[in-house]
Amino acid sequence: MAHRHPSKLNAEHVVHPGARRLLKAELANCADCRAHGDAEALAAPEILESLLHGFVLKRAEQWRNRHSRYPVNLYDLAPPDELRFLHIPTREVVRLCVVEGRAGDRVDTAGALVETGNLTDDDRSRVLGDIVDGILEDEG
Repeated sequence: MAHRHPSKLNAEHVVHPGARRLLKAELANCADCRAHGDAEALAAPEILESLLHGFVLKRAEQWRNRHSRYPVNLYDLAPPDELRFLHIPTREVVRLCVVEGRAGDRVDTAGALVETGNLTDDDRSRVLGDIVDGILEDEG
């Protein structure tokens, strides 16, 4: 990448620099940088883990209510109307994301990452797209 995409990215739960670059490229609508970032995220488990971690924490905050008890699968927190916007492989990955802690502020994505590794390349791309879209839904 010969250029940068400055933006005010609020995705504080996404900490990996490669993951943040991908999100900024998506916000800037830069096709070349998005393609590079997607390829990098699909090849590097630590980038995908950072994105998944941010997605789970953001969605858990959005979907929980005063009756939520932890640990809980993110899928169980999700309103049915929200789930229909996710591709089927993403729903399967979300079933394996566990929100933990008294306040629901920790996540376990190990099982989800294993499942993601078992998916076809096309399905992994769909999952990545859903995760990025979910993180950036309120951004910019």
